[in-house]
Amino acid sequence: MDSFLTETQIKVLELRKKGLTQDKIADQLNTSRANISMIEKRARENVEKAKETLKIYNNIIAPLKLIIPEGTDVLDIPKQILEVSDVNDIIIPYAQLEMLELIHKSVPECLQNRVVKKSFTINILENGELSFMG
Repeated sequence: MDSFLTETQIKVLELRKKGLTQDKIADQLNTSRANISMIEKRARENVEKAKETLKIYNNIIAPLKLIIPEGTDVLDIPKQILEVSDVNDIIIPYAQLEMLELIHKSVPECLQNRVVKKSFTINILENGELSFMG
């Protein structure tokens, strides 16, 4: 399968996930710690670019877009998602609390306590998954 990551980047990320230090990985791969550091940094950058690409793609293909304006009470957002999804026969696979957690995790820069301080868009995909554009 094609990937945005090289085989070496994948190997380094796997070894880091297992708890190995950059020094130990460098020894295993017969290279310097500085090289491993650069490989890991570029791998993480590539992962972030891929995530951003998926957000853009989801924004393009989403059949429903819910714009959440500034000043909205965050606790009202799950109800809005469910209402617009019900009308369009899309089943959301999340409970309201899970949706709130997704919102706080996905667009923290748009929130201040319980209030939306900067408007954002929720893309509702055909399978009910939610994607956020801040």
